[in-house]
Amino acid sequence: MTVMSAVRALSLAVLCLAGCGVDARATVQDRPPAPPTAVQRPTPRPTPAACPRSGTSLTAEQPNAAMGLRVQTIILTNCGDEVRSVHGYPRVRLLDEAGERLDLEIDKGAQRITTAVEDPGPVTVSLRPGRSARFALVWRNTYGDTEEAPLLGTTLVVGGHRVRGHFDLGSTGRLGVTAWEPAAAGE
Repeated sequence: MTVMSAVRALSLAVLCLAGCGVDARATVQDRPPAPPTAVQRPTPRPTPAACPRSGTSLTAEQPNAAMGLRVQTIILTNCGDEVRSVHGYPRVRLLDEAGERLDLEIDKGAQRITTAVEDPGPVTVSLRPGRSARFALVWRNTYGDTEEAPLLGTTLVVGGHRVRGHFDLGSTGRLGVTAWEPAAAGE
């Protein structure tokens, strides 16, 4: 290799390092730490002091969405001091932004919407103080009927509880609900 070609190769290497945003003098210790990644957290549960008169609180986790299918876990926590129980499928309603009830079909077990979500089947779940039960809401955001306006719910009603959210049912008019099941500790 000639001196000229060696200088050219070294110049190209320095240009590449500079052009690629790499400082040839930087060490691992000189580099700034990677930024933290965003983590979606479920809605915080109330403290015992903030427990409603009903003795239970309802929270909604962030919905999981893929290719138009939406799945959202809803958690009922016994924040009171008595044992409570739930049975079967929860009775749910969706309200629009004006607070009006949406006219939709409730699919118990969610099997008419998808077979990808497992339904535990109706059982009685007893909740000691501090324990929780959960169920899943399942829907598709598909729009196949241009004659009908898309359904958009903003409030989920379960018993006396209300949870704000974004329930974009498209034109399906169907909401799947799985049965109550015990939630894992800390869930």
